[in-house]
Amino acid sequence: MKVVFYTRVSTEDQAKEGYSLEVQREYLESFAEREGFEIFKVYCDDGISAYSTRRPALQGLLADAKAKRFELVLVYKIDRFSRNLKDLLILVDELLGYGVGFKSATEPFDSTTSAGKLMFQQLGSFAEFERNRLAERVFPGMIKGVQAGNWQGARYAPFGYHYNKPEKLLEVVDDEAKVVRLIYQMYLEGRSTRDIVNYLNRNGFKSRAGLKFYDKFIGDVLKNRIYTGQLIWNKKHYDKNQKTKKHFKYVKNDPAKIIISQGRHQPIISLEDFEKAQNLLANKKRTWRPRVRNQEYLLSGLLSCAKCNSNYCGNLSISNHHTGIKKRWYRCSGPLSHGIRCKNRAVKAAEVEALTDSVVARLVESEGFKDSRWTTVTGTNGSFSAFFDQNPASLRQELVENKQKQGKLTDAYLDNLLGEDVFHAKMDELRLREDELKKNLAGIELLALERERSEGYLNRVKDFLDGYDEGLTKVGFEHKRQMAGLLFKNIKIAPPVGSAHLEKRISFAFFEPFNFIFSEARANILDRKNLCKIQIPEKKSAYAHSVDPWFVLYKSLKNILPLLLV
Repeated sequence: MKVVFYTRVSTEDQAKEGYSLEVQREYLESFAEREGFEIFKVYCDDGISAYSTRRPALQGLLADAKAKRFELVLVYKIDRFSRNLKDLLILVDELLGYGVGFKSATEPFDSTTSAGKLMFQQLGSFAEFERNRLAERVFPGMIKGVQAGNWQGARYAPFGYHYNKPEKLLEVVDDEAKVVRLIYQMYLEGRSTRDIVNYLNRNGFKSRAGLKFYDKFIGDVLKNRIYTGQLIWNKKHYDKNQKTKKHFKYVKNDPAKIIISQGRHQPIISLEDFEKAQNLLANKKRTWRPRVRNQEYLLSGLLSCAKCNSNYCGNLSISNHHTGIKKRWYRCSGPLSHGIRCKNRAVKAAEVEALTDSVVARLVESEGFKDSRWTTVTGTNGSFSAFFDQNPASLRQELVENKQKQGKLTDAYLDNLLGEDVFHAKMDELRLREDELKKNLAGIELLALERERSEGYLNRVKDFLDGYDEGLTKVGFEHKRQMAGLLFKNIKIAPPVGSAHLEKRISFAFFEPFNFIFSEARANILDRKNLCKIQIPEKKSAYAHSVDPWFVLYKSLKNILPLLLV
């Protein structure tokens, strides 16, 4: 009879029960020899708890059982297979369905008889009881361990550290720690997580697995207190009453149950820098907006509404319900993100991006761009001065009071204490003021974003120059997005007047020095006569030019931008 061995140990087992893999395997080999079994394979899960059935070796065993490659599964004790009675019964039933038996070398029972099945279920119940008792014993010990400064994490140490198991100590990995420090340094300089990702990937930095970095990884590093030398434990737990498709739901614990202590490991980041990063993260949180794939929208983060000061966000809409074809649009986010009753129309992404292509083309053809006379000019473009003297806290308080007044006014009207004409007149007045307050708050948010962009502008210039490729022959989407962020402060979309075309509704605000370069040819930029020949396809640049203007801009910025760093 062909048999396979299944062996497993968890950290607790090795430390407290002595069920080492070698002991299990030697005993099973001796048992198989006595019984005359032919050993087909040994499946081993090292350091994995019996809490879940999603263990690599166990899943491999089940796959081979389904393929009928052996006839019997042999374990040292049934709690090696599972300590959850329900899981144990399901696993054994699945094996029996494949025509594969299950046997414990130290607990004799016959699963083919009624008495054997009863004994098997009792043993499974005891295994589950022991697992629960083990959890009760281990948890207080883990609390003491955290309080003593010992890391009680998962199998893998946080990026930047290596876990020295014998010493129970996190040790700094120099190469990874260098990346962690760089992430904090760049973020505190005003760069976004996307800027940091692009910089790391462009300059050949790799994750522990040798892969590229991504936004969530940067965010997790910035939020992880362990880099300050502290330990934070028991933030979440698995709720056995809530289940996802594969596991129990991972839910947050009551803040009172979370333990923060000083660890024994060496810090990588100072506590002061960590707190600064947390403040920046908190300040950069925005009201919910529809999630879009930024790689589909060249002007994401640059377009804004001239009516309510909210951003224009990318949005996919079905243009043909029969074929399911979707087209890209930019829509005002005021109604969703700020609750503003703004009816500024959406614009087709292809059209506004085509106009942007034409602006870039005019720019690279202008005399000011060619002779670089801009180097002696300073100034600003795109004023938000109307919002400088307004206090956002007082505006928010007035907005709250405004809504309370609307509620009281409505109650008075419903109680017949006000006439309909008086009610509507006063309500219209309050609603107009509510809209004005919301627009002002959106403008202040846009102003803060404008300041943030200005502070990080030189950092983006450095990133562009660091990643400049002399041998590049064609600019891609990411290059265009990067250059658009260096060229435009913002692009405003005004409400349409009559049947005005898009070029009459759009205005471009530039960073210096491009504002000055463009001032000479500004009258011709959005002149209908100059744009009448522009085609606006969905995927191809609209500007009929023998050379891609973005490529010309890319090559020229190499010579222009270094002068900004002097």
